[in-house]
Amino acid sequence: MTRFRIVSFFAISILLSHTAPVLAQTIKLATIAPEGSSWMNDMRAGAKAIEEFTDGRVKFKFYGGGVQGNDKQVQRKMRTGQLHGGAFTSGGLNMFQKDADLFALPMLFETVDEARYVRGYLESELRQRLEDAGYINFGFAAAGFAYMMSNKPMRSLPDLKGQKVWIPEGDPSGFAALRSLGVAPVVMPVTDVMTGLQTDLLDSVTVPPVGAVVFQWHTRLKYITDAPVAYVYASLLIDKRTFMKISPEDRKVVRDVMEGIYRKFDQNGVTDASNAMQALMDSGLQMAKPNAAEVAEWRGIVIASHRKLGQEGVFDADLLDRMMTLISDYRSGTAATGN
Repeated sequence: MTRFRIVSFFAISILLSHTAPVLAQTIKLATIAPEGSSWMNDMRAGAKAIEEFTDGRVKFKFYGGGVQGNDKQVQRKMRTGQLHGGAFTSGGLNMFQKDADLFALPMLFETVDEARYVRGYLESELRQRLEDAGYINFGFAAAGFAYMMSNKPMRSLPDLKGQKVWIPEGDPSGFAALRSLGVAPVVMPVTDVMTGLQTDLLDSVTVPPVGAVVFQWHTRLKYITDAPVAYVYASLLIDKRTFMKISPEDRKVVRDVMEGIYRKFDQNGVTDASNAMQALMDSGLQMAKPNAAEVAEWRGIVIASHRKLGQEGVFDADLLDRMMTLISDYRSGTAATGN
């Protein structure tokens, strides 16, 4: 009888191990993207596909429109487990890994093609540094360049002096760059920018055309300075501890779907930026064109600021040097044909 009971116990245990339902893992993500935006629509479609492919074992819950707070608040909620991840733009990615937004250093790149060339060599390394820091990601999606938009034309350094320019929280390189140009950076969360423009706390913002349109900031501005300031991109981060609770097979599904979506975002970024810029011009904003020598002077001042921050350990100085070498190769025509 004892032997029978032991055998029966193991038989039942094996049966239960094969028939017990697998609990679904719901991943809670926050973003400032408004409900109804193309980003939210595509992410929801991806989440639906993942849920179907995993037979409901992996689900996503999105909190759009900034309802979970600014980047720092979202990061804090990730640490406590209230949230499992979020979509973050460059300038805020350094909260998770100090080198993660080096492609967005102000006045670094002159063209989108130049930025893509450097990304081809270094993006996988930056992504791995994020993962080593504990954050799963699915690639970078570029939104083109941010431009300075203001209520008076800004074509020279004297025009910049004393301007109250918005900068997001947690962007030390952007803050230092503006200070080096004699600009007065005003740090505030994205959700407060419209109020800042309405109450004259801000004179101008540096933002991609798509962002200016989505958040309707362009309705409070008159001019766009025709000089690309920073290459802007975004990444979806998920806490690795949560991600590793998913089975290896389901993790592969999530990666395949989400990386496909982010490749689409990245491919469409240039077109979306061009269309948004045209929409800004059609709405009445005017282009202020500084001369090439003026822009070169700005660039020299800002690059010197970056090098100083690298020496201070704000980010990896060696990585910055590698980026600058790649940029120099590209501009001199000695860039490698493959990477």
